[in-house]
Amino acid sequence: MDEPVTVYDVARRLPAIADLRDLCRSLAMLNAILSPDWESRYYSFDATWAEGEHMASMRNGSGDEYSIVFSAAGAYVRGFDHESPMSPYRHDGKPWPGVIDGVPEIFRPFVEEPAFTDEDGLPVVTACL
Repeated sequence: MDEPVTVYDVARRLPAIADLRDLCRSLAMLNAILSPDWESRYYSFDATWAEGEHMASMRNGSGDEYSIVFSAAGAYVRGFDHESPMSPYRHDGKPWPGVIDGVPEIFRPFVEEPAFTDEDGLPVVTACL
């Protein structure tokens, strides 16, 4: 049986933050060219997310998504797999133990960011780094 992949494994495989930002921006631009209609796009990039921050995101239309906030402090990555056993909706309405516990203080506001929570303020997350 294969060993599970951890967020640490994923983090080690990601490009440098500046390269990841450029890749996300490129995916969003290509997606915008190929899919001019906003509703049919998977990828987006907001260069004016907040003062000094950019935000890249993906949503597949089936409930899976990720968001990456790029800031001077680094990058905050949040992913959600709607079928995951780690979904807060399958875990008594709470994030899976440990998923957001180790988020550094500088990135804690993103855990409760309305764009990354549901209407009840529950963090919509199954992976975070």
